[in-house]
Amino acid sequence: MDFVVFSDDWGRRPSAPQHLFAVLARRHRVLWVEPAGLRRPRVTRADLARSAQKLRGFLPGAPPASADPWLPQPASLTRLVPPVVPAYGVPAVRAVNDRAVSRAVTAAMEDRNFVDPVVLTTIPTVAGAVTSLGPCSIYWRVDDFSLWPGYDADAIREREQALLGCVDLLLASAPALLAPAASAAVFPHGVDAGHWAAPPRATDPIRRVVVAGRLDGRVDTELLSGFADARPDVTLELVGDAVDLPVALLARPNVLHTPYVAYQSLPAHLAAADLLLIPYRLNPWTQSLAPLKVREYLATGRPVVTTALRGIVEDPDVRPHVAVVTGVDDLLAACDAPTPPRGFDVASMSWEQRAANLEARIALLRSPAL
Repeated sequence: MDFVVFSDDWGRRPSAPQHLFAVLARRHRVLWVEPAGLRRPRVTRADLARSAQKLRGFLPGAPPASADPWLPQPASLTRLVPPVVPAYGVPAVRAVNDRAVSRAVTAAMEDRNFVDPVVLTTIPTVAGAVTSLGPCSIYWRVDDFSLWPGYDADAIREREQALLGCVDLLLASAPALLAPAASAAVFPHGVDAGHWAAPPRATDPIRRVVVAGRLDGRVDTELLSGFADARPDVTLELVGDAVDLPVALLARPNVLHTPYVAYQSLPAHLAAADLLLIPYRLNPWTQSLAPLKVREYLATGRPVVTTALRGIVEDPDVRPHVAVVTGVDDLLAACDAPTPPRGFDVASMSWEQRAANLEARIALLRSPAL
């Protein structure tokens, strides 16, 4: 079958949609559409650079989203960067964007002889274009973007409600992300089992704790600071882009910041840790998350500790295999008695299994009513 997918920039950073469609692109054609981001642009060097990259992407032969993509672009996947203005809260601009996206995608479909494609979006702001492109439409709600700082919350909520009212199926990566729709189901993240699996090893005394991912306002820096102070004999390594982390935390002698580890090297890097930590604050923003990394952490076979995120504690596949902490004392206790995951069925949660599940759901959507 053919897919039209509205999602994040291919290859820029790991994401669940890219994992899923890297598998599906082995047997289906995919038109991967990258609209403008959901966050309001700011007058900063980084945002100006991203805007320039998007503008270049409007031209034929769109440049890659990253000079060093974490995931190669499959031969059967075509990237499209439609010309849009990131001002979804302005009705007139939104109408212009919808027409521009529909025209650009329709032209690309005609060039590739796409017939009756499955249209799937993880981006709520393209509601005006989704149902005009194919007879089968799906919204995969991987996050509540209206809660993200700097995003146009009102516009996103309005567009999302319109989208929920017109798609054939809502898939939610966690129960907390389910919403009223004609048809809805939980569709959890998967894991690249072969990439992340590591040889088992004994749990040594905890000497190295690793936090991996984007280090931004979600991170409970007080928890990390308290732990670093209480266990000066333990190296706390923070792996990823640091956004507004306190200088005092990074200046501690036992806190190590590693800005970047390539995706191909990350499993070995994490498997060498003694314990893996998801230290998010608990607030409406984080409680809407279903962290992709929790299954990847568990696949390494290392002990995993997390704060009480709803997307984890309500996930029956992962909750039995993680230690949930509410503060520094709990974290210290978890380090004193680390428990590696046992019986974690990585194979049943693979992206291959998720892809097969999606294909089966689409077959049901497309089958004539009995």
